[in-house]
Amino acid sequence: MQTVNSNFDNLSSASDIIDALQNILRSQVFMPDLDTPYSRSSVPNIDHPTIGPNSESISAILTERQQQLDAVLRDISGLETVIDGIKILHQQLVDRKEKIIQSMTFHKGLGSALWRLPTETNTCHPPSNLAPVLLTRICRPWRDVAVDMPSLWCRLHVDININGVGQEDDLDDSDDSDWEELDEESDVEVNNMRAAFCYDSWLKRSRGRPLSLVLERCHSTRFLRSLLRPYSSQISFLSINFSRRVGRLELLLQDVPALRELVVIGMGRGSDIPTVAQSISRLPSTMRVLDVMTSSPFDIQLVSSLNPVLAHLTQVNITLLFPDASLHLLRLCPNLSSLTVRIVFHEQWTLEPFTHTNIQFLCMAYCDSGLAGLFDALSLPKLRVFEAHCTYNSAWPHEQLMNLFARSKCPLERLIFGGQVTVTNVLRAEYVALIPLLDVVVNV
Repeated sequence: MQTVNSNFDNLSSASDIIDALQNILRSQVFMPDLDTPYSRSSVPNIDHPTIGPNSESISAILTERQQQLDAVLRDISGLETVIDGIKILHQQLVDRKEKIIQSMTFHKGLGSALWRLPTETNTCHPPSNLAPVLLTRICRPWRDVAVDMPSLWCRLHVDININGVGQEDDLDDSDDSDWEELDEESDVEVNNMRAAFCYDSWLKRSRGRPLSLVLERCHSTRFLRSLLRPYSSQISFLSINFSRRVGRLELLLQDVPALRELVVIGMGRGSDIPTVAQSISRLPSTMRVLDVMTSSPFDIQLVSSLNPVLAHLTQVNITLLFPDASLHLLRLCPNLSSLTVRIVFHEQWTLEPFTHTNIQFLCMAYCDSGLAGLFDALSLPKLRVFEAHCTYNSAWPHEQLMNLFARSKCPLERLIFGGQVTVTNVLRAEYVALIPLLDVVVNV
């Protein structure tokens, strides 16, 4: 084993040491011949020895064996020293690897879009004085840590004032032109480009994680689609506010295979609601929550056009026109456990009985009378919470609701009345008499 020490002399790099070790490991340890005239015989026969004892010969053998043992012990000790050195070298290489990775992360950050923006840019979105962007402005180590945490960059509120771009929607909203191609000579467009660079840098840091996006002032869906296209497969939650000018919502609902929750706000007069409904119907089977409460009312035909995505939903918030649309929605949503519905109708309807076996939470908002017929038709055997709100002081269908609870035999836990719903102490007592442990809350 003397070759071990000699192989480590004058080595200047880890690669040289590794090469030397590999050469040593490919060699074999020489095993000396330990046989003697005495070892060739079987168990010694004391009565009839085959070879006469020779003290000088045996002493010489023992001396040689001691020398051989000492040499092996020295080699073992030397090899253990080498192993300890290899462990130290291994740790040094691991430390070097970590420093190289940190340096790469730092220099990648210098190449991001945020660093290329002018330092005087104060209109950049999202606001730099709020987390997580604020964390990147404290010091360099904090910035490195924040940028390297994808979970910090999975939620984004997009609000860009695309002045002058929205008019293009009427001409060709399906244009695939990127937002980088906006007119750089306009101060407004320059500010918009700066904001877009910020948003793009933010989304890149999510590194493929599921995204929750809130889109405000969506009068230019072409612009937003170009901005979000590289990240569309990550979008899990999407809230779209059409509070100003309606763009083409269907363009934002293309290629979102991971979408689970959709909220549409402000889709009212002037919207192409049938086209929007068709776009919603083509959403993936991952969908679980649909909120179109603030949109124009959906009648039974529009509710039908939402299929087949309705079959996958567990929560729906929606405005409906006429009570038949309510029952039709429930029929198309067999997995629904939570329904918040605003119903627009005034006259009584006679409806076919229907039982929904999964609804646990039902919230109903209405403008006038007309709920009695709906209560007469419904059975909800799993209902736990019922909530009702009315904007006008109209007659409350107490008997019909009592019959619904009795017919359903539901495990109701809470009954909530708000707005102009009139529930006297007598009516309240009747609810509690029907379901003794019921918690009744009035005028919330």
